[in-house]
Amino acid sequence: MIRRSALTLIVLLFVGLASAETERAPEFRNGGVWINSNPLTLKSLRGKVVLVDFWAFDCVPCIEALPHIKALYSKYHDNGLVIIGVHTPRTDDERNPTKLREAVKRMDIRYPVVSDNPQKIWSDYRCDIWPTTFVVNGNGAIRYSHGGVGRYDDLERTIQTLLG
Repeated sequence: MIRRSALTLIVLLFVGLASAETERAPEFRNGGVWINSNPLTLKSLRGKVVLVDFWAFDCVPCIEALPHIKALYSKYHDNGLVIIGVHTPRTDDERNPTKLREAVKRMDIRYPVVSDNPQKIWSDYRCDIWPTTFVVNGNGAIRYSHGGVGRYDDLERTIQTLLG
């Protein structure tokens, strides 16, 4: 009887872990200003590995993380990695679309950026810290998430694994 209970527990744990690994990434809501791209949807990016980076242009930790995100774009874009910066402002000044465009240009960000002034995409992804990064596999499942700076090696290993 103990073996059957242990086996049942193992199966339940495995199913729980498997379902946790397949949380669907929320679709991007319409309405934000897109820079460096026409509006994108995760549905249109099926089959691609997508890094979703929540940031703000006057956020010191975001600025610290930016060179790592840009390096991943340079290194893996030609292999199929798509990066989407979701600019979620922390201050009224960061809500200004002209200032956002200037910041994207000044920071030499070449990947698509969408403004999320009402913080709806931020809420959909349940973010609570700047920056927050997600990696979505080709089937739309979140395979990696991290709030704050650091863990860049883990992020890159996840991307490498998903790109094959």
